[in-house]
Amino acid sequence: MAGLLGCAHIDADQTAKALWDNDNVKARAVERWGNEILDASGRIVLAEAAERIFSAKAEHDFCSALLHPPVMSELREKVKGLSAAVLEIPLLPEAGRPEWIDRVIYVAAKFELRAERVKARGWDAEELRRRESFLLPERDRIAVCDMVIRNDGGTDELQRQLEEAT
Repeated sequence: MAGLLGCAHIDADQTAKALWDNDNVKARAVERWGNEILDASGRIVLAEAAERIFSAKAEHDFCSALLHPPVMSELREKVKGLSAAVLEIPLLPEAGRPEWIDRVIYVAAKFELRAERVKARGWDAEELRRRESFLLPERDRIAVCDMVIRNDGGTDELQRQLEEAT
């Protein structure tokens, strides 16, 4: 989306992935889930962590409490001094909308399209359903947003909607 708008793009998922290398985060994850989530070099295997995170609400809540605060803190630091940026924060409704974010656009798509798009990650529709079951209902996610854009078409249609929104 940021490339379509011509401004800085900051991805919360990339920030969260980097946090798995943080000694405190790693220690708490290993304490919770055991050494089985580590590879031979002692790094967290994200697929192993994900299996645990999306296994039960308590595990998802643990991970959210572990990662959301430092991710939001790092994102805030990254935007300091920027005149404009697009922050891609898939879990913003779950993490809570901070006061330093000026505008939130929810990008929605039909389930069938989302399921098709996540095949590139190696997920099927059932895996997408399983993971989305841990999220707030869509109406609650939309409630923290200023507007909704439908991403059921191609890139040109998304570009048009983004230009209208900015």
